Amino acid sequence: MSQNISYDTSIDSNANTSLVTIDYYLHTCILPVVIVFGTIGNIANIYIFTRPVLYRSCSIYFLAGGINGLLLLLFGTTTRWLGHAFNNLDATEYSLFFCRFRFYFINVIYDLAPYFIACVTVDRYCSSSTNVKIRRLSSRPKLAYLVVLGVTLVSCLVFLHTPFYYTITDSSCQPMPGVYTRFYSSFAAAYYFLGVVIIIIFGLGTTYNVRMQRRRIQPVMIRTTKVDRKRQRSDGQLLLILFVHVACYICLAMPYHILSIFAAVQPAFLQNSTFLFVQDVTIITLNISQAIDCYVYIFTADLYRKELLLLIKYIYKQQPVQTRRALNKTGSTTDRQ
Repeated sequence: MSQNISYDTSIDSNANTSLVTIDYYLHTCILPVVIVFGTIGNIANIYIFTRPVLYRSCSIYFLAGGINGLLLLLFGTTTRWLGHAFNNLDATEYSLFFCRFRFYFINVIYDLAPYFIACVTVDRYCSSSTNVKIRRLSSRPKLAYLVVLGVTLVSCLVFLHTPFYYTITDSSCQPMPGVYTRFYSSFAAAYYFLGVVIIIIFGLGTTYNVRMQRRRIQPVMIRTTKVDRKRQRSDGQLLLILFVHVACYICLAMPYHILSIFAAVQPAFLQNSTFLFVQDVTIITLNISQAIDCYVYIFTADLYRKELLLLIKYIYKQQPVQTRRALNKTGSTTDRQ
């Protein structure tokens, strides 16, 4: 009997070691790629959603999401990668100030993401409404800036308790054990899912409004100007971008928050190596959700592609003439070979 127990323990130990090794390589190899391509993509988003052709309130929410995604990748994802790849660079293991500051800041920026998406869905719902007063709310960019500021301040206040209840235990920065650990998991998941509920409700409402508009428009021939048609196409493209963005975000981000609920309901999961490994994988997908928007938009929205091509052409024209000649000469030499 004792030999069997020893054998089972050995198997568990080997399995745990394998999971730790896999987790190390996943973070070391995938996160740098996420950081590089995500940074480029979010910078492109920030540029494109500030173009005059896209100047409307929902673009401001996309812009806020791009800035938030950039901060998330440059701080949250980068510090996570450094902590996994280089143990001596993980300041959360020995600096209580950095431990508390980091987890407060990343809690705010990670949970701002669904609320900026929720702002877009609410805006598109208002834009597609048949009620004139509601529709006017989506045509006020200045109001959108105030909403972004308000949502950001609320998130900062909502997570203000985290710096006081995070501590370093066994060289790991984590919520204080006991009641707060369960409270934190439940609270963070509830705050996230509140944003998701808003997205779903107003997303369905927007879909309903768009269908009702098409039913009204089809029987009637309405004369529209070229400017109106262009704006309608832009609104349609932004609506497509929104739906694709929502689908990708929910698929990549929701698994982590679902596991957080499991951890809140049954804290014993946090002692299970397999559960912790799966949770780490979902954290990677959570970070990927903030890095892929630009590349998804390229494949789904013509308007986004056009603005991106204009940006690339502008960057190319800004290169010194000698550099362009050298690149062209290199290309022609390669063709001859």
